[in-house]
Amino acid sequence: MLRKIIATATVTTVAAGAVLMGSAGAASAAPLWCGSWLKEPSRATNISAVPGTTASVSSPGNGYIRVNQGTYGGKWYAWAKLYNGWQGDLVALIWVNQSNSAYYQCGSRDGSSEYSMDYTAGVDDAHAYKVQAKHWHNGAAGISYGPTVIWR
Repeated sequence: MLRKIIATATVTTVAAGAVLMGSAGAASAAPLWCGSWLKEPSRATNISAVPGTTASVSSPGNGYIRVNQGTYGGKWYAWAKLYNGWQGDLVALIWVNQSNSAYYQCGSRDGSSEYSMDYTAGVDDAHAYKVQAKHWHNGAAGISYGPTVIWR
């Protein structure tokens, strides 16, 4: 399957109510929802980084975030992952729904919280068309976002 990837943002450390994906406050007000999700993305095959989504984060452990993709049960899924995180670091996936252009935040693999300590649930490409990793560090670093890409 050919996937078009268009990078539309660079990583930036911002305040919690900042502009994201071109819509003022949309992501900061994004409801928690993982759509039709994959709770264990490690079960996917053909796993790779979504090009253009990797970003360094302000963390003592040389951490970085990115959106990964893979197939499971005949569908493509995207999920955010934190690498080399430090104590207190968390990750989330911000995604835009294809059917209504609404912004959502997917965190834990069970869909019950905004963030995860290592990786989020996977959102399928029937729902998500824009994806972005979000990082939170407990301390001065605050919240940062990786680049936004069109994913499908």
